[in-house]
This record gives sequence, structure tokens and C-alpha cells, in this order.
Amino acid sequence: MIDDIYNKIYSSSESVMIGEAGKNLEFILKDRIKTIYKAGQDLLMEVSKENLSSVVKELKENPELKVGSFQSVAAYREKSKKFLIIGLSSFTNNFSVLIKVEISEKEITRVMGMMGKFYKAFNFYKDRSGIITEKSDIEIFAQRQDGLDCFDLTISADGDRAKEAFIDTGISKIMGSEYYKGLGIYNLIAYIGRFDWKAGIFPELCLCGAFEVLLQLKAPERARYIRILLCELYRVSNHIYFISNICSVLGCDVAYNFSLLERERVLRLIEIITGARIIPNFIRIGGVKKDLSEEALSAIKKILPLLYRNIKRIEKIIKDDFTVIERLKDIGIIGKDIAVDYGISGPNLRASGVRYDLRKDKDYISYKDFLFTSPIGRKGDCMDRMLVRFNEIYQSLRIISQAVNKFPSGAYIKKVNLSHIEFQFGAVSYGVECPHGLFKIYIEIEKNNINAMVVKGPSINSLILSEEIMKGSRVEDINLILTSLDISAGEIISD
Repeated sequence: MIDDIYNKIYSSSESVMIGEAGKNLEFILKDRIKTIYKAGQDLLMEVSKENLSSVVKELKENPELKVGSFQSVAAYREKSKKFLIIGLSSFTNNFSVLIKVEISEKEITRVMGMMGKFYKAFNFYKDRSGIITEKSDIEIFAQRQDGLDCFDLTISADGDRAKEAFIDTGISKIMGSEYYKGLGIYNLIAYIGRFDWKAGIFPELCLCGAFEVLLQLKAPERARYIRILLCELYRVSNHIYFISNICSVLGCDVAYNFSLLERERVLRLIEIITGARIIPNFIRIGGVKKDLSEEALSAIKKILPLLYRNIKRIEKIIKDDFTVIERLKDIGIIGKDIAVDYGISGPNLRASGVRYDLRKDKDYISYKDFLFTSPIGRKGDCMDRMLVRFNEIYQSLRIISQAVNKFPSGAYIKKVNLSHIEFQFGAVSYGVECPHGLFKIYIEIEKNNINAMVVKGPSINSLILSEEIMKGSRVEDINLILTSLDISAGEIISD
């Protein structure tokens, strides 16, 4: 009987209204798509491989749609069939689409070549082994990001300048089904944080948010505030770590040491709240693992002014160093158009002058309750990427201050017993604004089984774009450019 009640309440995501953007797409594309429906934050379209080129051309070139941004592509298996799921976005009209197309293994290369005619980023996924071998002057194997050997870098050089650069993420590839194979949903929450060990709260939040959409469930207000507190603390921690990495590359030792001290201060706060520092395993479907104590709130209130003063001091040390500023200015420039085309997001996108922030544009959790701005840059160079992150730290501290001063009472979780729920077949896509940009999870679920799951972090888009912005750069600046993109190694693990 319980199962019958739940099944009546929690309907398939196909029943959700597709909204104005979906109706426009449905009208314009008509017979070229099989189905279209709202799957969480995205519009999901099923398209035959014969119509794929026509559909993508319409999305890209139709002035009413302006779907000009590549977001992601992934192959996955659903039972005995293989599919591509292609993520595209329109910043102009503030909507995103997922195109699902059934495909064979042999056809993937052809499809990637076809997609490359519309979105340059797709050329990254073509077989380029021959080109790389022909043009390699400098080979840097096993580039390390946070201790993980996550990609190889090959450079074709002309003197001290890079003519072309090629990234190979082959050493980071794993089987996609290994993300979730044999794991229950609650075990999956504990595992998913490993996709971003700089800020593990965001993959957890993304996964739980996806299931809350499927269940049509809203977490209590107090739980949402706890989530926001942790998100912004992790954002501060990540950005301070970014600053320390930039200082390390530039040899700015004083600012480097101060940055590590301040990050430690933030991590201690996170540890007080969650009991862990990097992978918290704290978010739950319907809320959070435990309540926030008054002692923790007091500790946060006490430390905020100190954090603000100390971060300001680090910024001043860096800005007052003429040699550091000269190394950052006009290096690794990313213009607005190329930033949008390659689908970079988060601080890297905003540093290029595009004011897009999921916290404001999609209003997830309870960010509408808080006053804050999304800082932007002008040139999109290494300097802008650093300054945007400094300003985001101040905005995060502003959000945290507002949260602790109007912290709501009430429950911290709505308990849901998933063992009593059998989902109708449904697909859902959910994204969060993590410190590196848009972190997104796509799930297909039926009954209690996850048929397919695709995890896509923003760092892979930044890594793909790095090939373009390294062209013409001095070889000695390449490490600085890659560091300025704040690539999280866990996010570029792909299938």
C-alpha cells in the first residue's frame, strides 16, 4: 500500500511541464525530435541519429533559440543500447538542452566530427593521435593537478612560443558504469564527493538535488540555510587554495603562506560543522546529516571579520608586487565569444565579462533570500581570473554573514525511506554552481535501479579551452595559464 501511495505522488519527470522554451523548441523542431520534456533543470530531447545534424543546426543558427554554448558530451549504456548525451546551452535565453541519441560504437567518431562543425569543443573528442605525433616538439607527461596524474600535454613550439597545444586525458579515463555500479543511493552520496576533492560538498548537493527533483521534495528552510553556509565556506576554501597555487607558481612566498593559513582556518570551521574537511558526506536527500549547533554559529560569526581582513591583506600583498602583476596581465586571455562557445562557466566565465551565475539565474536552494553580486572581469586574462575569485570570496563572506544573522529554526531534514519507493522510469538533470563552475549530474532511474548516470564537472571545459588560449603563449607561461583555470582533477575523469 505504501508503494502505491508513493507511486501516485512521485510521478515521472516526463509529466513536468516543459515551459515556454520547451514549447518553442517543440514547435520549431516538430517532426525532427522524438520526444521533449523537462528533466530537472534541462530540456531533454530524444533525437534519431539521422536528424541530429538538422536539429543541432537549428539550435545553433536559429536567432530565436541562440543555443551557442557547448556544455558536455558523454557516452553511456542503458541496458543493451549505447547513447550519447549532448549538453548545449543558451545564455541569451537562459535555458539548456540535453540531446539523447542512440548510437553505435563505430558511429561516435563520425558524430563527433559532425558536431565539431557547429561547436569547436567537439574536436577535442576526435581521434587526434596522428596529429599530436606529427606536431610534438615538447611532451609533458602526467600533468599533476592536486597530486593526481590527470592529463598529458603536447606542445608544438616555435622558439619560446607555443604554436599548438594538445591535451590528452587518456590517463584519467575510467568505465562510466563504475560510478554507480553496485552502490545503493546512500552509499553513492558518500562516493560522489570524490569527483571534487577541493570542495566535495557540491557533488553531494548535486546528487541529492537530482533525487529531490524526482521526488518533488523540498528540503526544510533550516536545512537549505545549512547547505548554503557549507557551500559558501567551501567556495571560500577553494578560492583561497586557488590563490595559494597562483602564488606558488609566481614565487610570491609571503602571500602563499598566508593563503594556506587562512584556508586552514576555513577548513576547521567546516570540520566543526560536518566532522570532515574535504569529503564531508553531509548532504542528505531532504536535508542534511545533522543540525548546526549554536556553538558552530557563534564560531562562524566570530571568525568572519578576521577572515575578511586577512584575505584583504593577501590581496594587497599581491597587488603591491609589480613583478607579480606584470606576470598576470594580458596572459591567457579568454574573450567573451570563445568563453561562451566552449561552455566554460563559473569564475572563468565571469572573468571574461559574462555575468552568469547559477545561484542567481536558476535560484536553487534559497539564494534568492540573500543580497550578493557576481563579480565580472573585463579582459579575461590571468589577472581577471584571480581578481574575480578574490571578489567572490568577499561575496561569499557576505552571504555567510547574512545567513548566520537570520538563521531559521525548524527541522534540518525531511526523512525519506527510499526502500519503500519505486520510481517510475524517469530522467533528471541537476546542476549546482561549484567553485569551478557548473557541476551537473544526469540520472536515469527505474524502480530502485540507476540505469545510467553521467557526471560532468566544469573543469573539462576549461581544459579543452586551454588548448586554444595556449596558442601563441610563451612556453614559460603555460603552467601559469593552466593554474589560472583552476582545474579540479576529479572533474576531468571521464568515460
